Amino acid sequence: MLERYTHTPTRRFNIAPAQRAPIKLRDGELYEMRWGLLSPWRGHGGVRPPLIRTAPRNAIPLTPVLARAERCLVRADGVYAKAKLGKGVHTWWIHGATAFAGLVGTHNDDGIASFALVTMRAPPALAMYTDVVPVGADEAWLAGGEPCDVAWRADEITRYFEDLAHDDERCVAPLSNPAQGSLF
Repeated sequence: MLERYTHTPTRRFNIAPAQRAPIKLRDGELYEMRWGLLSPWRGHGGVRPPLIRTAPRNAIPLTPVLARAERCLVRADGVYAKAKLGKGVHTWWIHGATAFAGLVGTHNDDGIASFALVTMRAPPALAMYTDVVPVGADEAWLAGGEPCDVAWRADEITRYFEDLAHDDERCVAPLSNPAQGSLF
């Protein structure tokens, strides 16, 4: 069953897999759905693999569960990336989109409407920060068209967002002294 938003959603700064997030469907309405599609297959002993959080764009037509899914817009403007550089772990907020391309499905086993982010290889300017980024999208994506281009930016941030209890602007605040940059 789909849960429609009856009010304007509050801006979120930290949504993790398996949490609920605002999604726009082709009917123009906002719904709240779980991040992560339930996989249709079971492994040894009937155990399911982890939720499908991301869907590589080139794998959609080749993967039945993704090919059957409905298109959606994920109301988000950025993602977090972590990388070990030298001896330390550095974190970035990669942002610039107004919405991401997503795929929605509901599995019969749990009946929960869920979504996965459509991803692509990161452009060369972001390669040092992450391997993949979400695909930017707008209304054309919902109508069966192509995704839109995004002018991605990467800002180094603290690791404050790693605590899922944190969901405020400090999650995306740049390092205290941006002129200093990172020491590797």
